[in-house]
Amino acid sequence: MIGAHFDFAEHGQGMVDDWSGAALLPSLYPALKGTPRRHTFVFVAFAEEERGLVGSSRYVKELNKEQQSRVQAFVNLECLGLGPTKVWVHRATPALVSRLMDVANSIHSPVGEMDVEQIGDDDSHPFLTAHMPVITLHSVTPATWHLLHSERDRADAIHADDYYETYRLAALYLAYLDVKADQGLLR
Repeated sequence: MIGAHFDFAEHGQGMVDDWSGAALLPSLYPALKGTPRRHTFVFVAFAEEERGLVGSSRYVKELNKEQQSRVQAFVNLECLGLGPTKVWVHRATPALVSRLMDVANSIHSPVGEMDVEQIGDDDSHPFLTAHMPVITLHSVTPATWHLLHSERDRADAIHADDYYETYRLAALYLAYLDVKADQGLLR
């Protein structure tokens, strides 16, 4: 499952938080559909993340136990393009981080570790609470925190090269997860 939220805070245009994540969802679909997949990919744009994870919480709550057990991983796309891809390691399932680093190293894509508990929460939380494997890809650093929920959250804050590199990494990562899920390497 791949998700992002399409709502934004009152200030700014919400281009970074989180148009950047939501806009990537329809781009990832064609990148994955060219090769037969072993698993079903579900792309979800959640509402009201900024109001307390309302959409993702409701989504997870509506899943029955059997549906929850079929979720091999939840990959959250949040605040992309401010710089190179980062991963929220403290929140993530270690096996998912390991698989991400496998892919990043194979394509020489820079990925950093940046935990963002001090900034807020994200849509991975309800999935984690329901004991599903999660990972959040983002690009926030202490130098860019000030852009979120401010008038500076505009399209010109996004670096096209970094955004494209995150897209490339995410597409290959999802394809890799499709293979590794069969080997039990996601939990």
